[in-house]
Amino acid sequence: MTEMGTQEEQAVVIEDDDEQRARMEELDARIAEHGIQGGEPDEGTRGLGSAQSMIAEARKHLGYHESGENDAKFNHWLGAIPGYGSGGFGYPWCHCFISYCLGHSDNAGAGPRTASCKAGADWFKAQRRYSKEPHVGDIVYYGAQGGTHVELVIGVSSGQITTIGGNTSGGVALGSRLFNGDGVYTKNVDRASSRIDGYGHPAYASGAVPRKGGGEATGSAVEPWTKIRRIRKQQEAVNSLGRTPPLDVDGEWGPNTEKGVKWLQKRIGCSEVDGQWGDETERMFKAFS
Repeated sequence: MTEMGTQEEQAVVIEDDDEQRARMEELDARIAEHGIQGGEPDEGTRGLGSAQSMIAEARKHLGYHESGENDAKFNHWLGAIPGYGSGGFGYPWCHCFISYCLGHSDNAGAGPRTASCKAGADWFKAQRRYSKEPHVGDIVYYGAQGGTHVELVIGVSSGQITTIGGNTSGGVALGSRLFNGDGVYTKNVDRASSRIDGYGHPAYASGAVPRKGGGEATGSAVEPWTKIRRIRKQQEAVNSLGRTPPLDVDGEWGPNTEKGVKWLQKRIGCSEVDGQWGDETERMFKAFS
């Protein structure tokens, strides 16, 4: 994962794309007419998964490429849609990838099982788990009503998100290749992009973002503050003060790192224990150590 540090890598520019929107509208129409046939059953509805297990599953597939036109293993898991090539499996698979990762990371039921981006976004909206604020482990939806493309958020900073997505390309091209690529890639995306419709917050068993307007609240909406100290350096600082168990020094932000920063702030006597590594935390940590 790219660290969300002081020096951020150049974020890609995602443009409006009529071709990709038409492809996804065709997919929605074919699903409405024919449904999805076959596919493998989920092993369960919801286990003890987390954002971390979801991200770990997605990482396993980095570098995967489809066979032929959109014929991907994720589609074979979900099922065939009549009217598409490759025996009905040659359809856009960006949401199949997300649903597959949910189903294979002990998170089945934490998010929607579908090939349709719009259906996925609508699922989160109906669950009141959809907003404009990103968190690690969220599902980012692009285009009008979230119907154009979808990716998994694996990192968040003040200016951009880092994602893993399927049926996409790497973070170098503009326009449709960012949506209609041939594999699983990671990239940085400008948080201010007008193409981001919103973020679905999966109901992970641990580290979940609270539902909008109430309901289950098992996680945190704190975003990492990295302008002063990168996430990896925050984790190292927490461990240097002897927290037990120590944090994994992996440069990734999650509930454990947030708890660790709050533990450090309390230990060094910060006036506000909020999980945000700001000027006061930096100053008092240096004085304490």
